[in-house]
Amino acid sequence: MVAILEEKLKRIRKEERETLSKIDRRNKKRAIKCQSCTTTHRIADIILIQTHFYVQPHGCTGGDYWLPGEIQFVCPQTNMVNRLLFDNDNVPWEKRENYENDPQQQFKRTYGHLFREVVDVNKGEESERKWVNNYYLDNHREEFGLVAKRKRD
Repeated sequence: MVAILEEKLKRIRKEERETLSKIDRRNKKRAIKCQSCTTTHRIADIILIQTHFYVQPHGCTGGDYWLPGEIQFVCPQTNMVNRLLFDNDNVPWEKRENYENDPQQQFKRTYGHLFREVVDVNKGEESERKWVNNYYLDNHREEFGLVAKRKRD
C-alpha cells in the first residue's frame, strides 16, 4: 500500500512540474506595451531590471543593507527604460509586503524568471539612460493574473 501511494505521489509531482512548465511557456508569450515606442514586447524578449536602494546605518543597529526597489524593463527598439509602476495607494503601507496585496511582488514572483535576462542594479547606476513611467501592467492586472485593482469610492 505504501509503495502504491509513493508512486501516486511521484506521478502527481511530475504532473505538477509539467503543468508549471506549461504555465511558464504561456507566460513568456505575454506582452508588455512599451510607453516610448507603443509597441508590445514579449516577456521572453526583454530585459528586466531589478533596482536596489541602500539603507544607510542609523541608530545603534539599524540600516547598512540593500532593499529591492522598483522593477523596470529596457525597450529592445528604443533602449528606453520603462519604470513598471503599480498604484498601491489603496493598500495600507504595513500590508504591502504581503504577497496577496502587492501586485508588483506578484509580478516579480510569477514573471521575474521568465524574462530574457534579469539585471540587478543599485539605485543611481541606471540614471544614464532615458526613462518613462509605464503603468501598463497596473492597468492590465487581470490579463497578467495579478490582484485586481480596488474600486475607489
